[in-house]
Amino acid sequence: MAGSATVYTERGVLGHTLAIAPLTVPATVYLGLCAATPVPTRSTGGTEVEAGGYVRVAVSFALAGNPDNVAVNSAPVEFPAATAAWDTIGWFEVWDAETLGNRLYWGPLVEADGVTPVTRDVEENDIVRFLVGVLRIEAT
Repeated sequence: MAGSATVYTERGVLGHTLAIAPLTVPATVYLGLCAATPVPTRSTGGTEVEAGGYVRVAVSFALAGNPDNVAVNSAPVEFPAATAAWDTIGWFEVWDAETLGNRLYWGPLVEADGVTPVTRDVEENDIVRFLVGVLRIEAT
């Protein structure tokens, strides 16, 4: 299962493509990790990690060739080493700011099959990494 757009993003795309208001392109987008399922209709996001050296990290995406309605992370993503336990992570969010900001997309962390959910307990000194193409955002 791929990530989904938030209501904030859907409204922005509607406004932009129907010539109501231009959509501002963020200079950088940031990846956040969550310990509880994000709610698609809330702009505040899920239960983002707040412990032990956690920060959102910059992430870049590229459109996938197949299927045509998917974007994937185009470079590896690495979070700083946890300085204390972060809780169990199982979801990601994409934001337009390193702190606060607007949540753009969200989704579950999944196995390479794109379907099987993954959770991970992040302990002190663990480093969370995502290889190229692992984070998938699907336009529906």
